[in-house]
Amino acid sequence: MTGSKEDYLKVIYELGGHSKKISNKKIVEALNISPPSVSEMVKKLLDEGYIEYEAYHGVKLTELGIREAIKIKRRHLLWEVFLSEYLGYSWDEVHDEAEKLEHVTSEELEKHLEIFLNYPKFCPHGTPILKNNTSSTNYRTLDLLSIGEKTQIHRLLDEKELLQYVSELGLGIGDCITVIHVAPYNGPITLRKGKTNIIIGLEAAKKIYVD
Repeated sequence: MTGSKEDYLKVIYELGGHSKKISNKKIVEALNISPPSVSEMVKKLLDEGYIEYEAYHGVKLTELGIREAIKIKRRHLLWEVFLSEYLGYSWDEVHDEAEKLEHVTSEELEKHLEIFLNYPKFCPHGTPILKNNTSSTNYRTLDLLSIGEKTQIHRLLDEKELLQYVSELGLGIGDCITVIHVAPYNGPITLRKGKTNIIIGLEAAKKIYVD
């Protein structure tokens, strides 16, 4: 399978295409590729049995597509762990390098990499490293919490600007925080971490997963 096809399967999976239909427009936005190119690849993936397609509704991964997408996603996340823990990459740097490495990783190399890393459960951003399409995590996003609620940060979306922003605020995976104020009219949220107050934008809070 080509790296391009792998990118499509992975992004469809990440957009939720294992359980619902994803529009071509969403794929265009996620991959920053022209609509005609997406339409062409969708046809190829459909012909090869990786996706189902319904006009005006979009695509959904088949069982074959889900299995392949998870394989690709696993390799990506394992490399993120390796780059972070052994090569000193920051959590906002690992994604781009892992994107390259995932496409040249054989099943044998993946197996040895996982053993070397001692079977990690999560990537540096808190995303579960799955072997199938099930996950026991049941997180909410930070923006859904009420004033006074205490929680712990478990996962962030793997977006470079978000990760840099959250790092600058002094927040990270495993931090225990309390919501002490929610500004009206979609304003920022004020958190308490230890003895420090931290103000975070609403859009960022929507991409942070907590208990």
